[in-house]
Amino acid sequence: MIPHPCPGCRCATGDDNAILACQCAQKLSALRDEAGETQRQLALRLQMTESVISRLERGDHLPSLKTLCRIAQAYGCRLEIVFREQEHQPADGMRRVRAHGRRKPDPHPAPTTGK
Repeated sequence: MIPHPCPGCRCATGDDNAILACQCAQKLSALRDEAGETQRQLALRLQMTESVISRLERGDHLPSLKTLCRIAQAYGCRLEIVFREQEHQPADGMRRVRAHGRRKPDPHPAPTTGK
C-alpha cells in the first residue's frame, strides 16, 4: 500500500487504486494551476471532455497510461513509473518488506561444515 492519507478522501480507505487516483488528481490539478489553465482549456488541448478532466482532478477516475502520457506531454513533463518493494505492517506492528519472486541472498550465511 502506498502511504497517502487524505482526510475525507477515498484514498484514506487504503485502496491502492484510490490512492493512485488521488495522487494523479493532485499532480494534474497542480500542473493545470501552474499553467494558469482552466479545466475547459486543458480538455480542449487534450481533446477530452471537461467532465473527464473534472473527474480526474477529483480522483474519481484512475487515468489510463495513455491518458497520463497525454497529460505529461501537454505539460512538457516526463512520466516515470517506479517499481519499489512494498512495506507491509501486519497486526503485530512489526514492519516487513514483502518478498515477491526470488529471495535475496543472505549477506551473512551460516558457516557450513566441510564434510
